[in-house]
Amino acid sequence: MRSASRRCSVPSVSSPITRRRFIEKLGAGTLATLALWHELRAESAVPAAPPPAPGTPSDDLLAAEEAYFADFAKVFTIADEHKYLVASQKGSMPIPILRHFKEGLDRIARDPFPVYLEPSAVTRAKIAKGYGARVDEIAISRNTTDAISQILHGLDWRAGDEILCSTLEYPNCVATVRRVAGRFGLAIRQFGVPSRPDFSAEEIVESARRRIAPGKTKAMFFSCPAHPSGVAMPVRRLARLAQEHGITTVVDGAHYGGMFVPRLDETGIDFWGISGHKWQCGPGGTGILYARNARWPANPNPLPRFHIVRSGDLDAPTDGSRPEGFDLGAALSVYGFPESADWRALGEVCEFWDEIGRERIQNYILALADYARAALAAAFGEQAIVQPCRDPELRSGIVAFNPLPEPAQRRDPNVARAFQSGMEAAGYHVGCGGTGLKGLTRPPDPDAADFFDLCIPNRDPETNRPAPGDIPFRTGTPAWCNRDDMDGFVGACAEVMKKVIG
Repeated sequence: MRSASRRCSVPSVSSPITRRRFIEKLGAGTLATLALWHELRAESAVPAAPPPAPGTPSDDLLAAEEAYFADFAKVFTIADEHKYLVASQKGSMPIPILRHFKEGLDRIARDPFPVYLEPSAVTRAKIAKGYGARVDEIAISRNTTDAISQILHGLDWRAGDEILCSTLEYPNCVATVRRVAGRFGLAIRQFGVPSRPDFSAEEIVESARRRIAPGKTKAMFFSCPAHPSGVAMPVRRLARLAQEHGITTVVDGAHYGGMFVPRLDETGIDFWGISGHKWQCGPGGTGILYARNARWPANPNPLPRFHIVRSGDLDAPTDGSRPEGFDLGAALSVYGFPESADWRALGEVCEFWDEIGRERIQNYILALADYARAALAAAFGEQAIVQPCRDPELRSGIVAFNPLPEPAQRRDPNVARAFQSGMEAAGYHVGCGGTGLKGLTRPPDPDAADFFDLCIPNRDPETNRPAPGDIPFRTGTPAWCNRDDMDGFVGACAEVMKKVIG
């Protein structure tokens, strides 16, 4: 591990353009962002090398890329007095886009009459280009929860259908699943995803396969990456499994956009809900709803019937059908007076990510997460890592860990809350706990008594019996950070743990 540094800084780069000078030169919007980005790279003393080749070991990739991402960090106003690591909570808009966003708000305040600052189709096209989708498959939602609610309420359910979910779902979506089940008379089935570092992608697929009820399972719902453990679920494998059984797939991708290369048409998934304001760094309260609207090589199955539950489009079908040429994304994006400055900013930040290179951002984030996990394991032992991560397919930029040494401490909610509070006092926000009290398993189900406060309410992948894991803590590796930041974080964990356990 490198020497620890609590100071929140980017690597030292001999570049004549400082953040202050950079901010002073800013204009507005995507074009200004891109122009200044190229100027920043041109003036840097470090040559603008191409990204490392695929498969480059994480340490080599970080050594090659930290100077590049030190310049990238200057595009944000992240405070210097602490390092913000929780893009899983909310991201930070790039400065030129933030200024253009504020200009848009001022413009709307001066003249409130126009509905859009730019046509919806223009904004959706900007998003679709980087997300590997057609414009008619992209809608703008209020956030991920809003998108998932529209999707799950819009499927063509019949009483007696079953919905298959992972055990790792976010509380807001747990609430949606339970409401949909209550409304339509559905059964909820779960498949377990243990938090062992050596749990593999194929084991996840087999866990889901065991829980499919042929002829009854109508939809499969899971998150990628999953909120409590940060595991990047094997979406393409799970999509193929679902297609074998004629099952519709719905993915909560709150942490997917902005972290991964989102070639949505190639995933084989039917529906995605994606956050615009987390790793994608758009405005708060923006999201992306993807609905497969054609047969693709990755998913040649017929389109599932889908009822639009919120739209002002008077010509949209009312029976769940999708006629040839129907722009589903446009219909889903028509709902009164949208926050159009927000929409435009979301499109602009997607364009900026495309220009930097989504694969480059993804690879840096994942390499930095590998470094953080290695640093935590070196400091606290291998048992500190509480997420599947040895299978490269399951890696994400969310790092789930528990540094406490004793099994009883690792499952004690009071100790967990004390550690979280101590980290907050040290200047670091960390996530804590699983998916909300008991997740999808609720009383009067007798299994609910087997899950303790803050645990991940997991299930054994073979027997489906309750198998709660240690309480997870979470941090992240957004692209404005570096190895020194991770060393500082691990050092803070060690100091806080000593205070908590004595």
